[in-house]
Amino acid sequence: MTKVQPERVKAEPSRSDTQKARVVEAAIAAIAERGPDRVTMRDVARLAGMSPGHVTYYFSSRESILIESLRWSEEELSQTRPVTLARARSPWTRIERFIDLYLPRHPRDLRWNLWNQIQAKPPSDGATLEALGAMLGAWEHDLALAIQTGVELGAFDQSCDPARSANLLRLLLDGVASEITLNFPGRGAAWGRRVAAAEFRRQLMPGATTSPGGAGY
Repeated sequence: MTKVQPERVKAEPSRSDTQKARVVEAAIAAIAERGPDRVTMRDVARLAGMSPGHVTYYFSSRESILIESLRWSEEELSQTRPVTLARARSPWTRIERFIDLYLPRHPRDLRWNLWNQIQAKPPSDGATLEALGAMLGAWEHDLALAIQTGVELGAFDQSCDPARSANLLRLLLDGVASEITLNFPGRGAAWGRRVAAAEFRRQLMPGATTSPGGAGY
């Protein structure tokens, strides 16, 4: 079994560039207002109280603004997620909280629609791809720790490899999230959480009886 080590606390990123922060905050508001697929540099400039040219001084393209907005959203979650998970009273409750944090709450969920837009037109530079991978890696790390805790406490299957299970289950959540954001009939947020919890339970506690409501695929 691969043991997951706690991640070191990272230093708070610099906020010295207040103008750039202002642009990103305006971008997040514009994306929430118009959607990531329709937002323009002019929309961001309007809400930032700047000219479009001033905005492009900080971000050369609409895509770079979307990526930075996603990074801010993920960074905020990465700060609060460990605390939220640590407050869970049992290993399984911790898993349920993780599922709730990860999946979109509705089809227009801002963070997930940003991911969808970026995946539709992936960046070509290695540094950005590495940064996006690190965001997903942080989720997997926290999930692996939650699984490892459950294994150590005897709540989860002792043969479970936390790191491998976290990777596979995170990919499962991505598929569930995709159907929620596509707004398929009957595939809302409650459906997604129910399906994900049932599969997590099957993978982590193979001998346990599936909870009521875990069916309904």
